[in-house]
Amino acid sequence: MELRQLEYFRAIVDAGTISGAARELHMTQPPLSYQMKMLEEELQVSLFLRGSKRVQLTEAGKTLYEQAGNLLMLSDLTKREVTKSAQAATLHIGMTPSTVSLMSDYLLRFAKKYPQIRFDVHEGSTFTLKDQLENRQIDVTTLRTPIMLNGCETRTLAKETLLAMANVNDPLLQNRGSISLQELSEQPLILSHRYRKYMLSAFEQAGLICDIYLACEDARTAMIMAEKGLGIAILPESMKNQSSSLKACAITGADLATEVLLVWRKGRLPAEVQDFLETNFIGKTEF
Repeated sequence: MELRQLEYFRAIVDAGTISGAARELHMTQPPLSYQMKMLEEELQVSLFLRGSKRVQLTEAGKTLYEQAGNLLMLSDLTKREVTKSAQAATLHIGMTPSTVSLMSDYLLRFAKKYPQIRFDVHEGSTFTLKDQLENRQIDVTTLRTPIMLNGCETRTLAKETLLAMANVNDPLLQNRGSISLQELSEQPLILSHRYRKYMLSAFEQAGLICDIYLACEDARTAMIMAEKGLGIAILPESMKNQSSSLKACAITGADLATEVLLVWRKGRLPAEVQDFLETNFIGKTEF
């Protein structure tokens, strides 16, 4: 049973005659009659009462007329939803928690130019978003350095200094604006995994060893642990105003910084990704 046959069937009933339906459908009567015969044979029922000049339906025909209307309406709705979905492309974009505010400006600029495109935002750690990008779950994402990338293009969005942050009542950081790398080497440190090798290398270059007391996946977790007084967290400068319970100090004796990168896969890009990059960075980089 085909949708086309159901359309023919309802057209015949609505017109009252096969000849009238044929005129409405811009076709001849014989193929229309043939389609009704095939429909009855497939359903193994009679749909029409024979011998009347105008179409009269059997009980089976009345049931089919009602159900065919529902099926055709559902088919039309499905077509419209599929078309709408195709027209409203979605940009799948990843953001680390500390870059949401930064990226919102880019999304706003893009949304004004392409209001028909929707956003699907994925939030997570740098490593989680890197995996999602490589697995094609997202189209473009922000990541923080240090990070190893393969097969990707990048654009530097910002560079931030890394600061030492501890509970506001920590006696070591009170009433001071900076702390030396030497002093930090003697304190329990809280680091996200992303900064572990980076910080170990910085201490090693200075001839120091350090005590990584707590390592975690997300910078937000490191911040919370520092708030609780478990140690001194090494965090991007943008996070110093996210908690009134933290005291932040500059670190002397090393140039410690992290970059915020916008990252996308090399190769042919979906149209919405290309549009996003060109809208926000045209004239600033090559794609």
